[in-house]
This record gives sequence, structure tokens and C-alpha cells, in this order.
Amino acid sequence: MKKLKNIIIYYPSFEKGGATFNLINFANLASRKNITISLISNISKKNQKKFLTNKIKVFRVKSTERYFLSKRITSLFGSLLILIKLLSASNKNTIFFSFQSHVVPLFFCTIFSKKIVIRNSEDAIDATKYADNFVFAYIVLFLKSFFYFFSNGIITNSLKAKKSLEKLTFNIKNINLIYNPYLHKIVKFKNQNRKKIILSVGRLCKQKNQSLTIKAFRIFIKHNKDYKLLLVGHGADEYKLKKLIQNLNLQRSVIIKNWSNNMTKYYSTSKLLVFPSLYEGLPNTLIDALNHSLPCISTKCSGAEDILSKNYKYFLQHNDPKSLGKLMINVVDNYDAILRSTRIQHKKLKRFLILSQVNKYIKFLTTVLNK
Repeated sequence: MKKLKNIIIYYPSFEKGGATFNLINFANLASRKNITISLISNISKKNQKKFLTNKIKVFRVKSTERYFLSKRITSLFGSLLILIKLLSASNKNTIFFSFQSHVVPLFFCTIFSKKIVIRNSEDAIDATKYADNFVFAYIVLFLKSFFYFFSNGIITNSLKAKKSLEKLTFNIKNINLIYNPYLHKIVKFKNQNRKKIILSVGRLCKQKNQSLTIKAFRIFIKHNKDYKLLLVGHGADEYKLKKLIQNLNLQRSVIIKNWSNNMTKYYSTSKLLVFPSLYEGLPNTLIDALNHSLPCISTKCSGAEDILSKNYKYFLQHNDPKSLGKLMINVVDNYDAILRSTRIQHKKLKRFLILSQVNKYIKFLTTVLNK
């Protein structure tokens, strides 16, 4: 049996978000298990020092915005020579692990006959359905359906995302559901006094669907005039959302704040989290909310049922402001009921602890290496 000695992680564009946190947690812990971790990424020296252990070897990708090309695209091109060099030098105890832009490493690993596992971080079908650019999204979906077949294994992070992959590719036997290695520790459940704040956390973009929450809050506030809506995040839709707030005359009741390194202060003091995403993989925001005893209303996006349970009573059934507004009113009026449900789901958070999930990652990578 081959021993897994080297993992080469492909993550050309180092960005803020849940996937990056999962990458950091995996790489740091795996590097402490006598496994050599190499990372292909445009991560800055500052972020490398801040987030990664000194055991991880970084092959830094150069990336800058050029003309109409984003940093993610230039990072992709910049990673090619590094990837080919490492493919040529890798031995039989090495496996490639792609966290991002999987088509490129799949293509070259197939040419070089190297083992590769990819981590799928979202519901591929819903991500295409709700994409901003439908033409580009369907091209990406086609490329995934073709190239994913050549992977030696796929790790996905929710049941719905796994089912979407099973529809997308014939590589069904190699798809393994492993939850995110996300939580460092589980915070003791606290039934504490909370401020009259409805919280929304996430990038300000179409996917996160904050416009629905704002419109629903207009209905909610007619019955609960002393509440505030707090949106925490940043993104391309910030101006559009501020314009919506102004048009609905909600300037005094809706607040937008930039992302904070200390999100605990929001999760531990708000009354309710509203999570209206159109699609996800496994939303870390819901995990964080539960870990801080914060009740949640969520759409049935990918991962929501894995975190909150299939029988959770506070899913938004229809993607319209009226339904959400009524549900928010009902939850606040009957708050003890959702708090009891939150306590039940809080007891199941061990599934998202870093150590247990990284061990599952390594076990799966070792199995693939020996096939």
C-alpha cells in the first residue's frame, strides 16, 4: 500500500470566503501529519504568514488585472507553468488536490497520468441556473460534465451538491460526501438576551439574494417597528442594495457594514439570522450562526438541510418577500419554538470540526492514491 507523503493543492486565486477557510484548515492540519503540503496560489506573503504554517511550501502565482481579465483569470494562466513543473517532478506517493478552477489541473493531470482529487464546493446545477451570465455558466457546466469524468475522486460537502454532481457526471462511484473542516471548537449553547436585530451575512451579490431580505424586512417592520436589519458583507451589489433601501425608505432601519474579522459580536447579539441564498455548497454562515446559538431562517439551498436538518420547520418555502416577511414575524412572535429547534441542531455540530473532517479528507485521498 502506498503511503500518502505529498499533497499538491491547486488554488490559484486566494480569495476571501468559505472555500478559503476550508483550504487553510485542511492544509495546516494535514501539514502536521508528516505529509508534505505544497500550495499553488497567488496568496500574498503577508497572508501566507498570517494564515499558513511555515511547513507549507507555497509556489506563488503572479496575478494582476489586465485589460478585461480579472485576477482570477490571470492567476489561472500564471499557474500553468508551475503546475506542469510539479507534475513532471511528482512521484507515486503524490496526489494532486484541486480546490478551484478544476478543469485546468484535470486536463494536465490526465496528460501526465497523475492522480487528482477535486473538491466541489457548490451545487453545480443551481449555480448555473442562477448565474449572472447564462452563456458563460452553461459553458462552464458543459466543461465540468466532461472533465470531471477524468478525476480520480471528488469530494463534495452536502447531499444536494452530491446529487447535482451525480446528474452531471458519470463518475458517480468516486463522489464522496465530506463536510467542511470548519469549526475549531463548539461554543456552549447560550439562551441569552439578544438585541432586536435581524442579521444577514454574506457577499453582496445575486447569489446571496439580500434584496429579498430587504423587501421582506419592509413587511416585517410594520409589525416590529423597533427592529433593525444588519447586512454584513461586501461585494458588487452594494450600490444596488443601498439604492433599494433608499427606494423603500428604510435608511433608518437597514444598515450595511463591511466584513469583520470578529463576526462573533454579530452572531452572539442578533435575534435572528436570515439566509436567503439561491445556491451554496455548505454555507459556513449557518454553521457559525448555530455555533453561537443564533436561530436561522434559510432557503433550502445546498447544505442548508445538512446543517439544520431535513425536517427543520423554518425553511423559506417560496422565494418571495411576502412569504419571508410573514415567516420572520411568526418566528419573532413565537421565538421560544425556534430557540428549541436551534438547541437541537447545535448538539450535532461535531460533524463540522476541523480534526474529524481533515482525517476523512486524508483517508479518502489515500484510498484514491492506492486505486
